[in-house]
Amino acid sequence: MLWLCAQLPDLGLEVFSRGIDAQASAPLVLAEDNRVVLRNKAAGEAEIALGTTLATAHSICHGVRHFVRDREVEQERLRLLAEACYRYGPSISPHEPDALLLEVGPSLRLFNGLYGLKRNLIQLLADSGHEARIGVASTPLAALAFARAGFAGALGSWPTTNELDTHTRTGLKDIPLCYTELTASVRERFATMGIQRLGVVLGLPKAELGRRFGISLLHYLERLIGKRGDPRSFIAPRETFTSQLHLLEGISNKQALAFPMQRLAGELNNWLISHQLGANTLRWRFAPLRGASVSLDIEFAEPQQGRLALLEISRLKLDASTLPEEVMSIALEAPRLTSWQGRSRSLFPLASLPFSAAPPGELIDRFKARLGADVCHGIQSSDDHRPERAWARIAPGSPPGNKGSRTRRLLADSRRRPLWLLKRPRPVPRRELTLLTGPERIETGWWDAPSARSGRPGTKRRCRDYYIAHRVTPKGTGMQCWVYADALRQRWFIHGYFS
Repeated sequence: MLWLCAQLPDLGLEVFSRGIDAQASAPLVLAEDNRVVLRNKAAGEAEIALGTTLATAHSICHGVRHFVRDREVEQERLRLLAEACYRYGPSISPHEPDALLLEVGPSLRLFNGLYGLKRNLIQLLADSGHEARIGVASTPLAALAFARAGFAGALGSWPTTNELDTHTRTGLKDIPLCYTELTASVRERFATMGIQRLGVVLGLPKAELGRRFGISLLHYLERLIGKRGDPRSFIAPRETFTSQLHLLEGISNKQALAFPMQRLAGELNNWLISHQLGANTLRWRFAPLRGASVSLDIEFAEPQQGRLALLEISRLKLDASTLPEEVMSIALEAPRLTSWQGRSRSLFPLASLPFSAAPPGELIDRFKARLGADVCHGIQSSDDHRPERAWARIAPGSPPGNKGSRTRRLLADSRRRPLWLLKRPRPVPRRELTLLTGPERIETGWWDAPSARSGRPGTKRRCRDYYIAHRVTPKGTGMQCWVYADALRQRWFIHGYFS
């Protein structure tokens, strides 16, 4: 089996700093028990050493920012990254506190070999704000040791089983004991014996090792080299996505929110790809230090998966929204998801979409984001023979229902109908009309007209005789229209125009 380990050495600090640009980052340190356990590059350049107290760190660099380690946040973050890596295969096991173990043998062809997969994984983690070290071996524990030690070896893009076993055995010989899973007390005992490398430990007599260090050490070494099974618990992907960023300082400028929003949208994009899903809706939450948060709901006409598509509509909606004076945290969730179906590309894209026009769904999303949710709607036919009631509004992108199945059959057998119907029929003088075809009699729904005395539907029969006519106005302009004669009132009305 081909195991790959992605170790995140700065995970504890990155869960706090991933919302800021690394190039513009101030000195940052992570503290545990009041001592520095992790630092970023700027803090290292300021000569803040690991293990120093927070008071010493602040005295060395007055601009340093510190965070208190939160193990629960790290575990949740590791779980989210494991789900994002689901695209590389179903066998993914988070190894606390800071590593992911993946069995990637069946996925090599999908990524054009081992090195293509490694590059893709490193880029995915970098887009999520994490730096990773990669180790590859025939066992998960060996891959973990290689990642911690930074050992790459000389594997090819398509390693065979024998090549992988040789790579694992050879590489383990030079791995320092500090990169293994041995406890500090066991490593200290080996150090007093002058043993610092794993190869020396593997060469010692097994019976003597078991007598001095216990059976647990022998079991660990056997799992390390593959002589004993090492069963792993693999993740089961969750059905929803939620991620949150806490900002170092309050942001009052919408333009400054671009980087953290881009980071969250990238995480959602990776999660959607790994789960083969598309997002129908998004919900952004912008929270101040004190007070109520502001939610920004976005609904797409078509399911979206790409980072740029998610960001573009979000920014348009953000420009038209009012946020708290200072935003201290941003959260993103995708409440409604659907299975993703990739779009088939045309052999001649310019012929199908002239002038590089955007797909209809994207145009609808832009209109709704800029002008409001009610500016766009679709239409569907309804089961009613009256022209003004033969259609109904539906949400953009919604599939038409079966309500108008009977009406569609009737219209297919009837005469032509105009595309443009007036909101209310307008009176027209009979002398301006030249009747071309007709009549077509349509009952106008006397059952909908309540009696003024009883409030019940009336009993008078009301009907309209429709004609296709050519109208010439007093100004001399002419057009083809759809008119009817009201038999009850003996008047003529225009109900629509033909193109």
